[in-house]
Amino acid sequence: MITQEVLEDNVPVPGEKGYRVKAIWKTLQGEGLFAGRPAVFVRLVGCNLWSGYQRTRQRDAARTGADCPLWCDTEFTKEGSRLYGAPELAAAVRAEGGDINFCVITGGEPLLQLDARLVAALHERGFFIAIETNGTVSLAGSCTHPGTGRLTPPDWIVCSPKLPEDKLVLEYFDELKLVVPNYLPAHYHTFAGRQRVHVAQGSPLPLRWLQPEDGPRKGEATKLAIQTALSQPAWRVSVQTHKILDVE
Repeated sequence: MITQEVLEDNVPVPGEKGYRVKAIWKTLQGEGLFAGRPAVFVRLVGCNLWSGYQRTRQRDAARTGADCPLWCDTEFTKEGSRLYGAPELAAAVRAEGGDINFCVITGGEPLLQLDARLVAALHERGFFIAIETNGTVSLAGSCTHPGTGRLTPPDWIVCSPKLPEDKLVLEYFDELKLVVPNYLPAHYHTFAGRQRVHVAQGSPLPLRWLQPEDGPRKGEATKLAIQTALSQPAWRVSVQTHKILDVE
């Protein structure tokens, strides 16, 4: 849930006024099934687990029960952001991407702002839309069209949970990514059942990822991710190829 404290530290979900965007840039998708694919990224302002400011790391970790405020290094605060309407933002994404038709909406928590109007506007511009969400915001609540009542979700959903599975409301997802060592398969056994199954050559694609936490614990986290994958082959170790290739 978005608290008043979060709304004071970040621009609120903007409703009819538009979408608060931190950055739009062309790059390569670095993780998951689409690693290496050219993409246009849109970083939306705001998260419901951390304000994005150094001064609130401990406070927000205690408030939410999530560990990510202690180590997250993503810039999603309101400073330097811009407000767009849905058609205007879709046009800006097309202008940035040129012939690229893969759009990744990220944050923060993108489902605090992403809605049916923006999804429809991006689809009209020819984009396949992927998001990465923490699983605490429902698709029905964020992407139901206010006029038709019809669910208009993004095309591809990566969930990287930061809270226990009993606190997750996301109805379904396509890829599940756990940041090791704090988040492990045993903690998300039931939630993993919400994953949509995608098949290649008659076999389900293995789209469950163990992502070693970057930073001082990276060596320890990498070893644990490898050990876990070897003992639980339904899971794969995620490599952040954008960092290896040194692209943003």
